[in-house]
Amino acid sequence: MKKLCLLLFALFCLAATGCDQEYRNHRAERGKPKITVSDGMVTVRRAPAPNIIVLPNGHMKIDEIEIPLDAGQQALLQQMFGQLQVLRQNTLTDAPPDPDKRAIKIQVPPGMQPIPPDLVTRIPEFKAYTETFDNLMADRR
Repeated sequence: MKKLCLLLFALFCLAATGCDQEYRNHRAERGKPKITVSDGMVTVRRAPAPNIIVLPNGHMKIDEIEIPLDAGQQALLQQMFGQLQVLRQNTLTDAPPDPDKRAIKIQVPPGMQPIPPDLVTRIPEFKAYTETFDNLMADRR
């Protein structure tokens, strides 16, 4: 009887793991390096590195620790934040409704550079996050 229960449990586990392709795809998408633009912040994600958070006032945090920036660096981040917010609003306005409130990819219009080309040289903390620059997501929340 014990062996039968173990066999049934093992078969159940195999069935449960094999039927969840949608979840695996979702997890793979979540793990991609990206920049998520939400209402009050921009979050730069690249696992396993800590997240970078950019606030509307040009302040920057890494793992909730504020990074000291000079006035020029803050102005650069404020400009980037503003451009990303405009792109987010335009993307959400044109997007079909989604009851699950999933993030949607931001398409950058030709000629616009929301991520300044000199960002990495002016703020070296972004150097390890360059692969996120082409994956901009608009958060619906």
